[in-house]
Amino acid sequence: MEHRERAWRLAAAAARGGPVSLEVVCSVAAARVGAEGYGLTLVCGPGLRELACASDEVAVLVEEAQLTVGQGPCADAYAGLEPVLVPDLRAEGERWPGFVPLVASARARALLALPVQASGVRLGALDLYWCVPGPPLGELVGEVAAFAELAADLVFRAHPDPSVLAGLSLDEPPYGFPAVVHQASGMLAARFDLEVAEARVRLRAYAYLHGRSVSELAREIVSRRRMPRAPEMTDES
Repeated sequence: MEHRERAWRLAAAAARGGPVSLEVVCSVAAARVGAEGYGLTLVCGPGLRELACASDEVAVLVEEAQLTVGQGPCADAYAGLEPVLVPDLRAEGERWPGFVPLVASARARALLALPVQASGVRLGALDLYWCVPGPPLGELVGEVAAFAELAADLVFRAHPDPSVLAGLSLDEPPYGFPAVVHQASGMLAARFDLEVAEARVRLRAYAYLHGRSVSELAREIVSRRRMPRAPEMTDES
């Protein structure tokens, strides 16, 4: 309770009389542990997850990489409801073989992923990143977890129907996709005579092979600025 009260006081002070938003909560959490940035991903309903906020391009890359390959600290924290501390990302290639290469060129060297949950209901995960390995967190992990709890309270109260979040499937990470990815998958399924699930798998594979964010690629497809060719989306040679 002490950590939560302190987190609320710090967030309210940072808001300077305005509403305490998710961005305020996450930025104060990052500052509290000396992190360079943050990213907050929320699971909004069955099969649906969105990037709620991110501090910068590095944070966006970290979140999008986990979405594209379906693995990483965020997915583990969400599924396990436990903080996941990664002192050195470059040493975790065997643990997350798809995720680590995608972020290897970014400035992020260490990560802390915190589950965002309310009363056992999974809402998402908060990622904090550092540009140097081995951040000396110690007891600060417990303190910064209070900010994830505060974010959960804000999300839970603002959700139009939080009951839909209870009992969501944990069969396969990344536990949902942004709406634009679902739209693009539907368009690809119609164009190439695929099942929607198969079209989504191929969309993610295409993004991974071309070093693209799956969300960015999906937005280009939905806006008709890009459409992969048949050999890239089917088994045609």
